[in-house]
Amino acid sequence: MDSHAVIETLPVTGDERAALMEIANRAFEKVVDRVEPEIESLTRKLWDPVDYIDNHFFKEGMLPMTLGYSDYLIDAFLVHHVIALAVRAAGRAVIKLNLTTST
Repeated sequence: MDSHAVIETLPVTGDERAALMEIANRAFEKVVDRVEPEIESLTRKLWDPVDYIDNHFFKEGMLPMTLGYSDYLIDAFLVHHVIALAVRAAGRAVIKLNLTTST
């Protein structure tokens, strides 16, 4: 995919969407390696690149944006989303542990 391709409208479709999913998945792997979440397997299960691109990444007024710049921003800002997933995963693990030990 051409990194100079321009995303002009939402939702992103076609080749640009496929490229964004690849970018998000690659960045997710880098962030997980850096963050080292306590419950990595559950954090990975909570990861949804479609949800991230459609509901968390793009904000009002960000477009137009080149695919290359999208790559840069996803790489820079995904860490916060992954940390939130790791916190949710840890919370679910604690709830599951509490339910298991209380029965």
